[in-house]
Amino acid sequence: LQVMQPTQLALSTVPNEPVQQNWWATELHGWSGGGSLSSKGVNPFRRLSYIDGFALKNTRWIPEERHVTKDDIDRANASSIESDGASNNNVERVQTDEHGLPVLLSWEHYYRLRSLPPTSPIGLLATFPLTIYYAIQHYGSVPLTVAQMLERPMRIHVVGIEKELNFVDLFREVGFLMPQNIAIEMTWIVREDMFPENRNERHLSLQLTTNLKLSIILGTYGDSLNPDFDMGGPPDMIIGMNAGLFAYESWRHVISYLNRNKNILGVFTDYNEHSGMNCASLGGWKSANSLRMNPFRQMRAMPVYCMNLPQFSNGFFYIFNEQEVDG
Repeated sequence: LQVMQPTQLALSTVPNEPVQQNWWATELHGWSGGGSLSSKGVNPFRRLSYIDGFALKNTRWIPEERHVTKDDIDRANASSIESDGASNNNVERVQTDEHGLPVLLSWEHYYRLRSLPPTSPIGLLATFPLTIYYAIQHYGSVPLTVAQMLERPMRIHVVGIEKELNFVDLFREVGFLMPQNIAIEMTWIVREDMFPENRNERHLSLQLTTNLKLSIILGTYGDSLNPDFDMGGPPDMIIGMNAGLFAYESWRHVISYLNRNKNILGVFTDYNEHSGMNCASLGGWKSANSLRMNPFRQMRAMPVYCMNLPQFSNGFFYIFNEQEVDG
């Protein structure tokens, strides 16, 4: 699947130009611990439609803001036959799992399901909600089943949130991809030193879709914030994107919490295989053996200055306390 490069998006990338505060701003201009010019313009309370957030001239590159239906899945599979001929030997069909979630295995799957042309660049940002969706669908069957048995939403704590604050409404895509009868309560934990310097709010709660509620809380997970009591109950799953568990001391609290609570699933991504393997080893041999490439990694490689290894945003998954359904 080929996508357009950021230089083709007609967005402001000149250092001295005013930063255009759409969803691309923090991706193109950086975050710098909440101190960059682009991060200063971030307002998590500001709601944007997909049209305004992506700010692309061609609206065919942007998915519709609605829930995926069975008709969408049927159409995606019909388009796979058309693109590959009657034999359909080389194109995976979009299936659904036991919970009714579409089983998405590649960007091609997602683009077909959302009726997007392969020239659409949205995957450069959609790596963040799609990584969360894939984590839930691919690794989260057990906690999702438990939440449904208890007749409550599945609780997900996302730790290490930074530039994602600039495109909050893009995460509506997680809810849109799920059946409407599956409820998710997602909490973002943002370290105070990573929050935009000009923002004073400490808590935000949003109903992103009918089945997805988002809360944003400032603090340090497992230190100033108690995961069991300060966020609406203990999590079913903890997610950290581009985590780099050795990068900040605050990750130590997350690791300790997961090591004490083996019934809670931890799903992390890292930029490259070397860093991912080192970080995964903190969860023991099973975590180290869980390292795999993320099919929804960002579609462009990142520049690497210190090692000759492929590097991508959300490049590799590794899992703490992986769980399986008893057969």
